[in-house]
Amino acid sequence: MAGRNKHTWTTEEDAKLIEALLELHVSGKYGGADNGFKPNYLKAMQQLLDASLSNSGLKVEPHIKSRMKTWKNHFNIVHGMVYGTNTSGFSWDTDKCCISADAEVWDEYIKSHKGAACFHDKPFPQFDNLCKIFGKDRSTGHGATDLGEDVTEETQRSSLVDVEGLENIVEET
Repeated sequence: MAGRNKHTWTTEEDAKLIEALLELHVSGKYGGADNGFKPNYLKAMQQLLDASLSNSGLKVEPHIKSRMKTWKNHFNIVHGMVYGTNTSGFSWDTDKCCISADAEVWDEYIKSHKGAACFHDKPFPQFDNLCKIFGKDRSTGHGATDLGEDVTEETQRSSLVDVEGLENIVEET
């Protein structure tokens, strides 16, 4: 779309966005809507980012919403490779913050998963925190609380907290 406000995210902005997401996640105030977040979570994120990055000029549209969409997509790809049921040979290298696999495993996987090619030897430092936020432990389902787009599927497969009930919980601080 012509005229879109393009933004290249800095490492500091990414870190502050993750901090804001974790703060909202821990508060429990944003979970419960169809896509995993209450309607005003983006506004709350912008307020947190405005406070920590006062001159960044980041706005909900198009910056924050676009970054969240990108991260969700990247998270799903990486999580599927590391924890997927049909992805033997991949592991998460916590020191390098990237996927680890033998060359032939990568080559074979990329043949049918073109979107994964960009993660070969590429760090994804947000992955561990996004695991906390999106909570997709599909390999075991143990302790999973999915605030992502497929909360219904996860709820049916395991005993999860009723996400729709979160908005009725009074926060204790």
